[in-house]
Amino acid sequence: MRFLILFFSIFSLIVPLVFFNNLNNIFLKKFNNNNIKIPGEIFYLDSAEFSIADNTFLDTRYLDPVNTENPLVKSPIMTGEMLNLKRKLKNLMASYPRLKSGIFIWDYSTGKYVTINADKGFPAASIIKLPILFQLFKRSEKGLIDLSDSMSTENAFITRGSGSLQYFPLGTTLTYRRLAELMIQESDNTASNMLLAAVGGMNELNRAIRNWGFSKTYYYNWLPDLKGKNKASPAEIGKMLYNIDNPDFFSLESRAEIVEIMGHVKNRYLIQAGLPYNTQFLHKTGDIGSMLGDAGIVILPDERKYIIVIMVNRPWNNYAAKQFIIEASDTTYKSISRKRF
Repeated sequence: MRFLILFFSIFSLIVPLVFFNNLNNIFLKKFNNNNIKIPGEIFYLDSAEFSIADNTFLDTRYLDPVNTENPLVKSPIMTGEMLNLKRKLKNLMASYPRLKSGIFIWDYSTGKYVTINADKGFPAASIIKLPILFQLFKRSEKGLIDLSDSMSTENAFITRGSGSLQYFPLGTTLTYRRLAELMIQESDNTASNMLLAAVGGMNELNRAIRNWGFSKTYYYNWLPDLKGKNKASPAEIGKMLYNIDNPDFFSLESRAEIVEIMGHVKNRYLIQAGLPYNTQFLHKTGDIGSMLGDAGIVILPDERKYIIVIMVNRPWNNYAAKQFIIEASDTTYKSISRKRF
């Protein structure tokens, strides 16, 4: 009898350990994000909240239904097409036959617009960092994040591509506000992953984007998304930019900080290269092999302003996409500044 009691006691201890070990191995095998190094210690399950929030261990991505009845964002009032400008841009597009472009333009003072393939989903590249920025400030307004609090770099966040934070020592501590500056102004991928984790991960941010009312914009991968699986449309990015000024979406304090951050982007070689030196531009660029893009708000010297989003599918790293964006920007500025629509 004592032998049986001892046997069942040992059996009851071993079976759960074997089961847990096998379950852990299954989780690790299912986790296939090449950008994140997975430690073998089980405490990783507690420390990598951002991964668990995304159900990455189960290789799952969620997209909630779009809030079409009462979206949190407003749509710009579209009064009529700028037909002359649209014709010029289409002629320009025809001179770059290897490029497939989407364009959204909207003039604040007149409500006139241009849309060319604007509702089509494009690989978003780093333009997808705009929703991270917006959600960060919305969480800050709710008291869920203090922008002055700090976050430290960890192996799970470090990734290649743009940005210098990947080269800093592990444990480097930066405020959320500083991470936001690095994410937008230097397009730092490591800072982006840190902030994406801070706002709940991809599924949580996708849920917010759907609640804002967007159907074509979503996350599929952590940064860098070199295969272009994160998507956005020029029209939806344009609507996001429009809502920076929406007092029901952002407080005046958030708006001021967002404008300050987006007004100091270091990449000035796309839309901004087609603008006069005395023109302000609040924007975010995106650059991967298959797509080049820029999206922002142009503020003219007379304080009139317009939204412009250009996203270009291109042959891998084709330089012509850059030239097209500069020429399209120049054409748009000349047309709107002279009111030749």
